[in-house]
Amino acid sequence: MSATFAVPGLSDVAPLTASDDEIDAAVGDLGLLPLLMSVVHLTGSTEILRAAGPTLRPQYSTDLSGSVPADLQVELRAKAAQAIKAWRDAGCPAPHLPDTFQLREMIAALTGKALDPRYEPLISEELGFGGDARAFHWDRPVKETAVNAKSVLIVGAGLSGLVMGYRLKEAGIPFTIVEKNSGPGGTWFENRFPGARVDVPSHCYSFSFVRDQTWPELFSPWPVLRSYFADLADRLGLTPHIRYETEVLRAVYDDGSAHWNVALRSAGGEEQVRVAALVSAVGQLNRPLIPDIEGQDSFKGVRVHTSKWTEDLSAKGKRVIVIGSAATALQIVPELAEQAAHLTVFQRSPTWVLVHPEYRRKVSDAEQWAMNTLPGFARWTRAIMYNWALDGSPDHMVIDPAWTGGPQAVSAANDAARARLTQGMKAAIGDDPELQAKLIPTYPPYVKRPNLGDGGYFRAFQRQNVTLCTDGAVRFDETGIIDGKGVHHDADIVVYATGFKALEYLAPMEIVGRTGERIDRFWDDTPRAHLGITVPEFPNLFLMYGPGTNLGFNGNLFFNSECQARYIANALKWMVQDDIDAIELKPTVFADYCTRMDAALSRFTWSHDSAGSWYKNAAGKVIANSPWPLIDYWEWTRTPDPHEFITTRVSALIDSLATGGVA
Repeated sequence: MSATFAVPGLSDVAPLTASDDEIDAAVGDLGLLPLLMSVVHLTGSTEILRAAGPTLRPQYSTDLSGSVPADLQVELRAKAAQAIKAWRDAGCPAPHLPDTFQLREMIAALTGKALDPRYEPLISEELGFGGDARAFHWDRPVKETAVNAKSVLIVGAGLSGLVMGYRLKEAGIPFTIVEKNSGPGGTWFENRFPGARVDVPSHCYSFSFVRDQTWPELFSPWPVLRSYFADLADRLGLTPHIRYETEVLRAVYDDGSAHWNVALRSAGGEEQVRVAALVSAVGQLNRPLIPDIEGQDSFKGVRVHTSKWTEDLSAKGKRVIVIGSAATALQIVPELAEQAAHLTVFQRSPTWVLVHPEYRRKVSDAEQWAMNTLPGFARWTRAIMYNWALDGSPDHMVIDPAWTGGPQAVSAANDAARARLTQGMKAAIGDDPELQAKLIPTYPPYVKRPNLGDGGYFRAFQRQNVTLCTDGAVRFDETGIIDGKGVHHDADIVVYATGFKALEYLAPMEIVGRTGERIDRFWDDTPRAHLGITVPEFPNLFLMYGPGTNLGFNGNLFFNSECQARYIANALKWMVQDDIDAIELKPTVFADYCTRMDAALSRFTWSHDSAGSWYKNAAGKVIANSPWPLIDYWEWTRTPDPHEFITTRVSALIDSLATGGVA
């Protein structure tokens, strides 16, 4: 990555010096959709989009060429190459910034429909033609003493903690990030098991305000992501603000001073700090879930959760058991199958998988050249991968109460999705009816988290050294696991690919609010937060990736974290500018939001009772997911609504106290 990272606008590209032959060769290897959008920026005309016709809409997240016929593609690429050469020969003049009507036409070309005008400012913001539209700005001059009084403690240096720290750094608000690990990245620092990689395209699984990154593959493996976060912590100037190998034990709100008293633990022992606001950026996928299987401690071999994989652990020539068959198993099983003398996979229930044609695709030199050189190419690539066309409530994930087509689906659209997924899975599994019956679910698609892979997981079971066990892991003994039919499976290594305690939000921290009640008891078995961010009785506490913000469709957690960071930063701005020391969500607002959320969630496949998932609590209620279209969440989180909060001013008392803070 270069020394600059902020998005200055459309002109943040390298000078174009390529020859005609080089341009012709590169254009033939580029995604057609971002290429045509770039031509609009070069020429100021949308004529080339009209020439492409109404067939541009992407078919999947990394489909960058749409369904344009091959002969028309050749014609369009030739026109694009001609436009690029003309722009080069003219001295690379400033790229054209589309007006409202042109932008609307460009968006319609990608989505195949006229999108609700509400989306236009959101997509414009994400495209970043005018720079970082989410950057922090004060509305009016503020006193330095007032800003310094709003010290913030951020818990966690994963993606949410880093963007939150960056926004506070822009504001000049004092902050410290405490991180239990020895480096940044959160789940991408911890998860380093064989085959670990993201299942969201990296060109959009990244911060909107950092546009000069180079991604070797569309879906990055963990070392690339780990390096990305470490690099950004330095480049964004956050490293001096991070205290690694430091945990929060307990945080207690002091109503008299409107501050949080926080107990920290590090190698140096325990200490107490006092801050005006507390931001939890601990995420959901960081506390391993180990199933309760009889006799585990009697096993003489190695037992390891995938998130605790160590570099010196090798499966080469070993007998290995993997417990679990969801997202993590999809990634680790193909790798272990290549190494192990024998691999047994214990599957409790099968998982739906989209066998993605580009899951392991490299980013070509031509693509990287275009992202570095052609105005708008990288930005539109990112926008396409967000798949704006599917925002809203996708039909295939919504329960149709009138559906009578059978228990295998919840609607006609869901049944069609089932057919598509089944076709791809069967092709990867091979012509083995017994294996197909075991690996293809009978419950409707999207009831559980949909998974992504290249089919390697299914192909692994075609190997002679791989066994699939669907009879349950009943108990351990010293040398392996006995299944439900009494069969013993030998093992040197047992791998738990069993996920995380995703619904135990904020654990193991003890968070005590204004009334003296702990937040886990306030929530009981139903964690909820307004917009996933604020909770009544817990003033000046802000959550990132909190309850009800896991994205079940469209977008990704980077989008959510940027929305939440802006909301929290603007809450602190409001407090500083209006001399407010505490804001607390009104119980009526909280209750109304929870009611609306439960009603919205009940429409989705996740609420269907055909299968359990980590989305649900013990009572079967969906806790983790957001039912809201991206546009709604984006609009709601632009800035807090003052009418939704109780405000407190105790400045006279606070000014008489030592601020404590965290350094």
